[in-house]
Amino acid sequence: MEETKPNAAEDATRVGALRARFEMAQARLNAAKIAHLNGTPIDGQEVSYEVLKRTAQETIQANYELQKATYGTIRLKLSVAKLLRRGR
Repeated sequence: MEETKPNAAEDATRVGALRARFEMAQARLNAAKIAHLNGTPIDGQEVSYEVLKRTAQETIQANYELQKATYGTIRLKLSVAKLLRRGR
């Protein structure tokens, strides 16, 4: 059986969906960082370091999927520590 390659429109749609998922994860991480610093709950629960770490890992995963779809490989490695720095 021959494997069919997706056409350009399908690729663009997939990359667009992955980009939206990454941007949403990034916004959620920023909100979680601010909530953690201010000691306020998000979605009815306190934001602990474990919640921040899990949110950062989800953001990294979304970024890696976007990079693979866009470039075919992961070009920029991210870490939880880098994402949790202030102002980033």
